[in-house]
Amino acid sequence: MTATAAYRSNSLDLQRAMRAAIGRHTDKNWDWDAFPGSRGFAELARAQMRYIGAGGSPKADDPDTLKPGAFTLSLIHQPVGCYAACHSHEVVEHFLVLDGVLTVGWMWGDEVIEAKLGPGDMVLNQKERPHGFRNDGVGPVLMSISVGSGAPKPPVYVCHPKDGDAARARRFGAAPGRTIAFDAASGDPRQREFARCIVRRADRRAAWQSGLARLAYVGEGGAPPAGYRMDMIHVPRGAAIKGYVRDVEDAYFVLDGALTVGREEAGEAAEQRLGPLDLILNPPGCTRSFRNDGIADASFLLLSADTPVAEPRFEAV
Repeated sequence: MTATAAYRSNSLDLQRAMRAAIGRHTDKNWDWDAFPGSRGFAELARAQMRYIGAGGSPKADDPDTLKPGAFTLSLIHQPVGCYAACHSHEVVEHFLVLDGVLTVGWMWGDEVIEAKLGPGDMVLNQKERPHGFRNDGVGPVLMSISVGSGAPKPPVYVCHPKDGDAARARRFGAAPGRTIAFDAASGDPRQREFARCIVRRADRRAAWQSGLARLAYVGEGGAPPAGYRMDMIHVPRGAAIKGYVRDVEDAYFVLDGALTVGREEAGEAAEQRLGPLDLILNPPGCTRSFRNDGIADASFLLLSADTPVAEPRFEAV
């Protein structure tokens, strides 16, 4: 079925199902009390906006977030000068910077390697690796975060200001003089491990397919997958992709521009329009499509459950 035919079908039942699978940025609010471990510590202030699941927050019963499967997705706003105390998870967790400059630290004993990430840069924090993040910039940081489980356990704090040494907590647990700058060219095995999990936007080489550009972030060509995969898809103005089927859930999170997304199920079809920072979660087995009929190019994050099956091959309309 073509995109035009899908639009004309306009099934009301499918429209309702699609609306229920969409998280619209303008309908959401920032939660400044998402993380109990930060309560009472002004320097740990940050706000969460939940789209899929609750991520590292215990507020999984939030009625305004979509039910998670293989991954979660939320936005984090971190004010200047604030930090997140060093902690670990039993699953992987990515930080993708959308605005600002973020300092991320990974801990090894009493030493911490710190890396700075700018817009479009990402780190995939490995499971059980203690890590923290800090805003040393001049403006707020906005980033997307996902974890590789729909129901992650609470974070395990390794160094927290409640332990009595606020200066050390701000250094993510590093002893005085034991903070090391990230060096992608270093032969240090810790640096190499960190480097495998950092993706720089400037280093990405686009893979063009059917008029679209795909930048790998988590998966082949990016950081090693573990639970989910993520690509950034650039959709030039006028580009349109035919309906395709996947056996896993995936999500489109719009970064720039506007995207018209379609779905076909049981002989019915419908479409919805997404703007910047809107998201749709597509269930396994449905036929999904998208096109850019806006006035400017669009880009979105494509997150999907990890699978040995090949990534979808898009076909232009």
